[in-house]
Amino acid sequence: MEFWLPILLFAVGFIALFLELFVPAIGLIGALGMGCMIVATVLAYRSLGKAAGTLFVVAILIGTPAMIMLGLKFFPKSFVGRRLILHQSMEQEEGFSSSDVARYSELLGKEGTAITTLRPSGMAHIDGRKYSVVTGGEMIQKDEEVKVVKVEGNRIVVRNISQR
Repeated sequence: MEFWLPILLFAVGFIALFLELFVPAIGLIGALGMGCMIVATVLAYRSLGKAAGTLFVVAILIGTPAMIMLGLKFFPKSFVGRRLILHQSMEQEEGFSSSDVARYSELLGKEGTAITTLRPSGMAHIDGRKYSVVTGGEMIQKDEEVKVVKVEGNRIVVRNISQR
């Protein structure tokens, strides 16, 4: 067997592994690349000797992580990366929100009624609407009056009005 075949397989495997970072192929190109590199290493051990085979293993162990790091560095600038990565931020001041945070913050200090037993979470009727609420750890019975004491994002914390 000629000496160029393991080198050619190794190069094809390395290129395929690099392409996997830029071409969406569900890991198929990368798996084929790793297969080529493994076959190249086995062929190097068989036909070129232990020193060449060990050199191929060292090249895989050093080159693959280095190539992946370079690929990840250049991925955001690639054709696929520019389409997959969001390049603008969505700030709440600009009107973007992942939940009804602004509406929930208006509930602070309002009173309502527990629809279910809160142990410590459940449902409460506040301002004519039904909300998922939590308590500070205490249990509140169904139909007891509650007051919103804290709003953290979409988490509404209530306490029993009678336990001031």
